[in-house]
Amino acid sequence: MRNDSTRLVTVATEQRAAVEALLRQPTLNRRVRERAEMVKAAALGDDVPRIAAWSGRSTRRVRHWLGRFATLGIAGLADGPRSGRPPKADAAYRAALATAVTTSPPALGLPFDVWTSDRLSAYLAETTGIRIAPGWLRALLGQQEFVTGRPKHTLTHLQDAVAIAEFERELAVVGEKASRRPRPL
Repeated sequence: MRNDSTRLVTVATEQRAAVEALLRQPTLNRRVRERAEMVKAAALGDDVPRIAAWSGRSTRRVRHWLGRFATLGIAGLADGPRSGRPPKADAAYRAALATAVTTSPPALGLPFDVWTSDRLSAYLAETTGIRIAPGWLRALLGQQEFVTGRPKHTLTHLQDAVAIAEFERELAVVGEKASRRPRPL
């Protein structure tokens, strides 16, 4: 087994300045920040077991990230590509989703007034060529901070405004409670 206390990474002054500049970024990913702090500690003379102790990582993991920094520099601290199938909902699909949700269906020439997840899934499959299940589409809407729920349908667009006004005048004359009592003959 190797002696971890003797294995240190030599960091040039330019690299150390770059690491410190990286650590000053307020929007830095927490995993990259932890790795950069490991490199900074190694540059300051900490050995691998001590870095592993304060970081909560194994000595093997600390050696891994210090080795990646030694070979690739700052770029080696970033996450590598993830394994598995790439996501179907890429940036273009998400943009099409946002456009469709913010546009009313009749404006797109569709015969209904309200989006449902089934309708939205079918529409996006037709326009983008990517089919995503309605349940996953609702999850995407939640990730993009769109609110989903049940629509409240009204019939106000079918009512006659003149007849409603006339009915309200009759109610005011008779009184709302008077209609509950039987009228005398």
